[in-house]
Amino acid sequence: MVLLVFFIFEFKKLSEWRVPDSPENVRWKTNDKSITLWWDPPASAGEILVRGYTISYGIGTPSRRVIIEGVNTNAFTISGLKPNTTYVFAMTAYNEAENEDSEKVLFTATTEHVKNLHESRFYLEAPIHVQAKTISPNEVEVHWVDPNVASYQEHFSDLTTLFNKRKYVIQYGKYQSLTFEKVTSAVPHVLLNGLESETEYEIAVKIVIPSGIESAWSLREVVRTSKNESPSKWLDQMEIRCDFEKTDEKCIFQSDLQAPLQWTRIQASPNMKHGPHRHSSGQHFIRLQSTVMDDNYGRLISAPLNFDGGTEYCLGLWIYVKPFSKGTFSVGLLRKVENRDIGRSLFVGSLNRIAKGRWRHLLLNLPVLNAPFQVSFEVRKQKSDRFWIALDDITLVSRQCIYDSTALVQNNGRLIEDNSNDQKGRNENKFISSKSVKLAPRAAQLKCVA
Repeated sequence: MVLLVFFIFEFKKLSEWRVPDSPENVRWKTNDKSITLWWDPPASAGEILVRGYTISYGIGTPSRRVIIEGVNTNAFTISGLKPNTTYVFAMTAYNEAENEDSEKVLFTATTEHVKNLHESRFYLEAPIHVQAKTISPNEVEVHWVDPNVASYQEHFSDLTTLFNKRKYVIQYGKYQSLTFEKVTSAVPHVLLNGLESETEYEIAVKIVIPSGIESAWSLREVVRTSKNESPSKWLDQMEIRCDFEKTDEKCIFQSDLQAPLQWTRIQASPNMKHGPHRHSSGQHFIRLQSTVMDDNYGRLISAPLNFDGGTEYCLGLWIYVKPFSKGTFSVGLLRKVENRDIGRSLFVGSLNRIAKGRWRHLLLNLPVLNAPFQVSFEVRKQKSDRFWIALDDITLVSRQCIYDSTALVQNNGRLIEDNSNDQKGRNENKFISSKSVKLAPRAAQLKCVA
């Protein structure tokens, strides 16, 4: 035992018998207010212990210093820089040997010009609280918080309009790999798929707006996918549900910020006049309303989804329409092809022909898709019309929809009135008023809340 302890002590001592070599392959990217640095560990890091890195920087001389812990930390963003200014940088690796730091890697970098006064008022903070959760051996669900939302809601309308066009870029790859893939999302969550089982992945997120302004990357989140099991075990149990009961949980559906009308979460009350009474035990739902003077549409969209090919899925939701409502309610799928959004309609129904004043249940079988897509719910009106519509309990389950024989049905994707008890020849996509429909008897719920 004494010899073993002595050997471990000597190994640790030898690993820091001298300072480490310098970090390698240092590269950077600037904007008008920040610089992001990337680097590789010294080639000798497997022999000489590296405890971290230092970055010194300044105008003329590198007078400010940042200490970064961890040999595998290979990126850092410095913010608060001046536009169109040249900075001097010195980077080292360090350990606890005498003199501690390696030889310096010296370089200069110049921040960019401010494009215009309008854009100079923009500063995007990096996303925070990035969390990743394995939901199958090949899929990871990622959520994050955008710290800029509250700030830009208080700004002038031109800044708010520009900020509302933001996209989130999600970068992911195997842990400590230099190969990464990127996807985009309009909402602060995404489903990553096509991953390898029992593998660690590192994930980072940044914010980009169309003019080219972007935030720094978030802190990396590392997640390990689960053990590979029978696909049927995962698919039979999949259910995503948004019931809008709690604001501190995540829902894959959010109001499209680029639409002129926005969905809002409200609480049901037995005393509400002409309003919906909750069809189940919950107390909250989402609502979209307009007046004759408002813009003409609002949209609710999901995070990007990508399911295994050949699997059937059922989309369900409860809908409530007030009697005065006129317009069109549609459900569709959006997918990106060569940077263009391509739409596919699943359902189109006139608000005039949907039973008013009570909750109705809509179930739709999704077509089999082998590419990432988003689910979209849209309500649109003409200039002189207005509407009030509510949605609740949106579900997505991995099986065909199970229907009963009730009133309202679809024909070729369009709602038709049911004026007959004869159900023969009707399309399988229906409005269902019964609340006893069983969607997924064995489904384990993944609860989502806006």
